[in-house]
Amino acid sequence: MILPKIIMLQMGWICPLLIWLVLLCFFCAIFFAIEDGYLYLRQLHQIPCDRCSFHTGETCLKCTVHPYKAFTVEAVTCEDWEGKPVNTTRIGWKLLWHRECGECGGN
Repeated sequence: MILPKIIMLQMGWICPLLIWLVLLCFFCAIFFAIEDGYLYLRQLHQIPCDRCSFHTGETCLKCTVHPYKAFTVEAVTCEDWEGKPVNTTRIGWKLLWHRECGECGGN
């Protein structure tokens, strides 16, 4: 008869403690999942394939040199990476404005 009373008295503080431990584990798991996702995204943003001169822009053949390694984590250390040349043929807004008004003679 005394044993059930002792168990009931101990349950008054053990159950809330267990509930708080389960909640703590749940929020720690969420925190670690968010941290892993953040680190994975930082790693993906280091992939230089979209700025490479061998990038084709097509969905079937993304890279002419390493088609199976393109846009993956393995491409971060690609030894064949070359930067795209700077496009100097763009028309600035000032030159476009002068052409519209005829001030520079269309040059």
